[in-house]
Amino acid sequence: MRIGLRTGGALAIQATDLTLAYQQQPVLWDVDLEVPQGVLMAIVGPNGAGKTTLLRAVLGLLQPAAGEVLVFGQPYADQRRRVAYVPQRGSVDWDFPTTALDIVTMGTYGGLGWVRRPGTSERTRAAAALAQVGMESYADRQISQLSGGQQQRIFLARALVQDADVYLMDEPFQGVDATTERAIVELLRALRADGKTVVAVHHDLQTVTEYFDEVTLLNVRRIAGGPVDRVFTEENLRRTYGGRVAGIGGRAVGNDLEPSS
Repeated sequence: MRIGLRTGGALAIQATDLTLAYQQQPVLWDVDLEVPQGVLMAIVGPNGAGKTTLLRAVLGLLQPAAGEVLVFGQPYADQRRRVAYVPQRGSVDWDFPTTALDIVTMGTYGGLGWVRRPGTSERTRAAAALAQVGMESYADRQISQLSGGQQQRIFLARALVQDADVYLMDEPFQGVDATTERAIVELLRALRADGKTVVAVHHDLQTVTEYFDEVTLLNVRRIAGGPVDRVFTEENLRRTYGGRVAGIGGRAVGNDLEPSS
């Protein structure tokens, strides 16, 4: 067993010896990851650490050079309906001519098969998800007319309507205002209370201890992982960020925190 990895208990996600490379340049190298069920986990590391790559590997969007990823003990292909994904807001074409309700309704497609089209039931579920994130009054609004925080709430609603067991989120707090950030935190806590698992790429080190139960520190390799109160130490952060950290209010923070993975 590697240092910092735990045994026993049910795992929502398990990666073993995971290695991915682009043009022979390692992006993730021999990474192990254990995500228990029913926790909020942050993936933290500097630019180029492989954080987004790790999420994409879990989703089966990238083929590893070595290692494997299991979701509830099985390959992702067998468990895809149990996983929802919220991508970085900057990776989405927000000029696409569609409404907020249409975007959220897309989250129901996975359960419809190839033949059925969304009907009243699906649109009712989508409307309920919009209400859950406080966006019901924007259902008919074109997504290009929404603010950054409102757009992020729409993508969260699209994930919620899937009623998944695992939610993968890439920088969910990026570019949102304080009100939206608080709303997202409350939403994540509600998901945890329902036994759901959330894994989020996160860049604000000052809020890790407040928002998350567990943390994985990543810089191409897995530096450390486990409960926040045990793993999120200044020593581990210095190892993760190559010494580029400074203490603020008794807590170490990094200075290389632009939203890139």
